Amino acid sequence: VYQPQINSVDYTVWGAEALLRYNSPDKGTIPVFDVITILEQSGLIKKVGLWVLDKALEQCAKWRKVLPNFHISVNISYGQFEDDDIVDKILDSVSLHKVSGTALTLEVTESMELHTYGKLNKVIEELQYVGIEFSVDDFGTGYSSLSRLKELNVDEIKIDQCFVSGIQKSVYNYRLLNNMIEWANKCDIRVCCEGVEQKEELSVLETLYPQVLQGFLFDKPISSKDFTEIYIDATCDRYKKNI
Repeated sequence: VYQPQINSVDYTVWGAEALLRYNSPDKGTIPVFDVITILEQSGLIKKVGLWVLDKALEQCAKWRKVLPNFHISVNISYGQFEDDDIVDKILDSVSLHKVSGTALTLEVTESMELHTYGKLNKVIEELQYVGIEFSVDDFGTGYSSLSRLKELNVDEIKIDQCFVSGIQKSVYNYRLLNNMIEWANKCDIRVCCEGVEQKEELSVLETLYPQVLQGFLFDKPISSKDFTEIYIDATCDRYKKNI
């Protein structure tokens, strides 16, 4: 499924984050945490991760025919970085679907303990060479510091929902988020605020100027068909010219 990411300047669609969901014939929708845990414990996370990347890039190629600057964000796991040929696999997928490297952002979670994983630097450098960007998801909840992120040369940080939720009521979160965004801007790092659910939160965020917004206020993760009808195909009755 795909959750829209919104340009905070004009509220048009910046892109989408590709998210994995599993619906069991017997048990219905399985919690995401349970699915990821099973994939990691079984060792299937590597194959499934590449499958998600392939499907996301295939869909992105279709959407970019209508919106040439459309971006797709895909999560990449710690396990995938263990493969020596991970760079080749990612580049092969990009080449297969004939999309520009600049269309793809790879998201790594801050809980990966980025500051202890030296191999990541080399992977980032090789993929950034063709325009692929890197984002740190759940920023502010893990182990990295602002200085470490500068060393990693990431392109984006995604501010975790815990800092966005109820920000209109928290002076502490407002000041903290303001400092994060100011620092990121000075380092030329894009900021995406995720978990935006209330109009009051959005009103506050508009004063802080993050570049990208994401959350249920705009839309939940939806199928590629629904995404196309609502955000891509202007001939559909469901199409939203802007958010």
